[in-house]
Amino acid sequence: MSMADASFQARLERINSGKGFVAEGLLGNGELHAIRKRQEAGKAPKPAATTGIQEKKKFPVKKVMVAFLLGIISYFGGSLGAFHATQGVASEFDQFRPLVEALGPMGMSAVLAFFLLYVSGLRSIMLVVVIVLGFYATHVAEPHLARALPEVWTQMYSAEHADALKFQAFAQTTQWGLAPPPELATE
Repeated sequence: MSMADASFQARLERINSGKGFVAEGLLGNGELHAIRKRQEAGKAPKPAATTGIQEKKKFPVKKVMVAFLLGIISYFGGSLGAFHATQGVASEFDQFRPLVEALGPMGMSAVLAFFLLYVSGLRSIMLVVVIVLGFYATHVAEPHLARALPEVWTQMYSAEHADALKFQAFAQTTQWGLAPPPELATE
């Protein structure tokens, strides 16, 4: 019998006897004993389920809230950036003025949204949809916020822009078939 056959027979005998084999030097003295004790006590890591009932993943509420806030931030950041880039005083960034004017506030907001999407790492389809929802909700709500807080919008943009948003809020309210705002109510 050759050496290979003898080692194969010894391996078959170990397998059939039910004894495990750990090559010397792989585990230090007592490590195998410590691992078995932890397994018996139930403190060993649980193996991942491969069959049967899978554990449900929890809904990522925090990530959804962060994604929604990123949508809001991208809308306001792009809108403010575009407004001040086109309405502001001359600066060293005037070379970008034609690009900003071409993109407009929505384009600048979209560029900022893509940048925040890349930086944040929120790249699952659901979180991208939530960022877009936050973006759209802010787009719809901004005129109403400007109507409710005109002094804030006057500080952020200008008085003319705040008035324009106020009239846009009035138009949206009547377009949706809701009651006219109290400022327009006729007696």
